[in-house]
Amino acid sequence: MSRGQADNGLRKNFNKPFVEEPVFGTNDYHGNIPPPRALLAVVLLKVNPMKLAVPRRFTPPRLAGRTRLAALGLAGVVVLLSAVAVGLYFFSIWPFSSDEIHRGSITDLGPNSVTYQTEDGVRIVASWFIPRDAKNPPVVVLLHEQDGTRAQWDPLVPVLVNAGYAVLAPDLRGFGGSTTIVRDGQEEPYQFANRPDTLLDVEAALKWLKSQREVDSGRVGVIGARLGGDLAYVSTGLFPEVKAAVAITTTRYTDQNTDPLIGSIGDYVAHDVCFIAGGRTQWEDVVTLGIRTVNPGGRRIIEHPDLDGVALVAFDEPVRNMLGWFDARLRRDAHEKTTWCSANA
Repeated sequence: MSRGQADNGLRKNFNKPFVEEPVFGTNDYHGNIPPPRALLAVVLLKVNPMKLAVPRRFTPPRLAGRTRLAALGLAGVVVLLSAVAVGLYFFSIWPFSSDEIHRGSITDLGPNSVTYQTEDGVRIVASWFIPRDAKNPPVVVLLHEQDGTRAQWDPLVPVLVNAGYAVLAPDLRGFGGSTTIVRDGQEEPYQFANRPDTLLDVEAALKWLKSQREVDSGRVGVIGARLGGDLAYVSTGLFPEVKAAVAITTTRYTDQNTDPLIGSIGDYVAHDVCFIAGGRTQWEDVVTLGIRTVNPGGRRIIEHPDLDGVALVAFDEPVRNMLGWFDARLRRDAHEKTTWCSANA
């Protein structure tokens, strides 16, 4: 049947008298309401079938597009501000989160040159540094190598001061500026004679510190290298003010030890000494003292086996161990011992 025949048939049906037809098994139409098939025919006649087959696409209002752009712009601003905030936070903590030690320069500290006299009359010249805004800080005494001077510690001094420690760096007798002795009121040139006499230099330094009211002279640490390392080790057992020490590249101890500084001094018990060395032989030497120390620590700087003495303070690892060792023993707010300067060889 063609579309025209179907349309003519539907028109003829609408011209006939109304006849009720049952829907879904019922027969309850009332009034002149056309049956469903008649309604369908009307819809087919009035509506273009192409419009039924393809629904009209929904076009959002212009306001929705602008709102979406505004929302995207706002989200971009939020993301940008968040990134800026994270960046600012990172750069604010970066100096503290980095493992690299900030060295600084000794010339920025403005050292004060001080002098004091030993019991036997040697005039000691030393550099004295106090951290800014520090209240009653602990003190670190730096003792250089034999044939060296206090200038050997220049790379380490700013690190200690920036960490909150006052620093006293003397020239040991016979070296640097400490080459004068006063005998019977007369000044005379002085030359280094023997190692045990340098203990008088340590004693004089501790006595001078007691006159400095701006520091805590009862909380003292000593760092020494070679001759200074031996002095640091012995000082923990001889002077109550010395609470801890770092001894770098010390003398070997044996049962037949003939070194007057290590083996021939009266009874003393060294304690809380961190021993540091680079080479294998030097490490074996410091171990001979470590086993005779109460609460010892030790660190071999295996990355630099060719270096020893003050040369090791040019690297961050030994310095980091020194700071950790003293922080746990000299600071009033320290609650427990740390793993710094734990033996690794």
